[in-house]
Amino acid sequence: MNDFRRVRIALTRSGVPDRVPLWELHVDLDVKEAFLGRRIQSPADEAEFWVRAGYDYVPVGVGLLQVGGVLGGQTVKGRYSAYQEQAEMTWAPEHFGPIQSFEDLAAFDWPDPEEMDLSPIPQMRQALPEKMGLLVVIGKVFTATWMLMGFEGFCRATVERPELVAAIFGRVTAIQMRCCERAAQMPGVDGLWMSDDIAYATGLLVRPELLRRHVFPCYERIGRLVRERGLLYVYHSDGDLRLVLEDIIRCGFHGLHPIEPKAMDIRVLKRTVGDWLCLLGGLELDRLARGTPAEVRRLARGLIGDVGYDGGYCLGSSNSVARYVPLANYRVMLEAALQGRAPSATASRPSGPIQARGQCWGAAGPARTS
Repeated sequence: MNDFRRVRIALTRSGVPDRVPLWELHVDLDVKEAFLGRRIQSPADEAEFWVRAGYDYVPVGVGLLQVGGVLGGQTVKGRYSAYQEQAEMTWAPEHFGPIQSFEDLAAFDWPDPEEMDLSPIPQMRQALPEKMGLLVVIGKVFTATWMLMGFEGFCRATVERPELVAAIFGRVTAIQMRCCERAAQMPGVDGLWMSDDIAYATGLLVRPELLRRHVFPCYERIGRLVRERGLLYVYHSDGDLRLVLEDIIRCGFHGLHPIEPKAMDIRVLKRTVGDWLCLLGGLELDRLARGTPAEVRRLARGLIGDVGYDGGYCLGSSNSVARYVPLANYRVMLEAALQGRAPSATASRPSGPIQARGQCWGAAGPARTS
């Protein structure tokens, strides 16, 4: 019974769905094909995977960079998959990318946002059951900018050539903003998913001031557009986001994904931001990949009980379902949600101070800080 209404209830924190919804940004092709027992070759095949796995929506990636895409980088082969002997992995450019100067910026072959291909959206919508949702995954405002420069080149330029960094952010923002406008107007779209990693396990990739100058204003503009159309708005970033949780909330997001356990404690986050954000994911990918089915079941049931008690939670991995996740463990995580109802809305809420960045948030929400 795939039904997007349970996702909307969870994300808007407007009640307790009949069960905790499943949530995932990406499932590697190896896993999906092993689950179905055959190749995935069409939008109908892709839709069938998400339907049979028990999700209530399908994510579709569009925009300047497709989900998981990189510019340049290094491709290597190794035992990265539980389903084949050798698998290719492509890593983003560590040092320097194609844009290092204003001359490079002018010469770069920027795509026209009016001509970018959004046809996967209606193709997938046509393949889906009526009650399933469709989320457009876009994002990569921060990520696309540093990939264009390479991470070393980007970091150096923030100090040595901040005007060049600002110009690239401006071009990327304009393209992504227009893609969001086009996508939000298409029939059958239920929400936008901003996928844009800004952190790693122990902190932000850059100082928060840079994000507040170049990244969060774009998120906020898109948030206003999305909410005006009655759509849902979700944010994905790996890592420790605690320094900018207030900023993320002010951008208008309904949900936060994927909550890496080594970076943030999802149970503490529930007390901290649970009144403003639905929490998504949280099941440690390392345990999903290397743990036993019994361990995965225990972790999943614990998350459902401890975080999903009031409906503001969707179960999923703490990153994505990578090709090195065994099918048995993946199935156990799915079954934990599909076989159990969400706890009663009257369940007791964990007690504790609502703290973030040294401040206590009142009922009105996070206080604006300088």
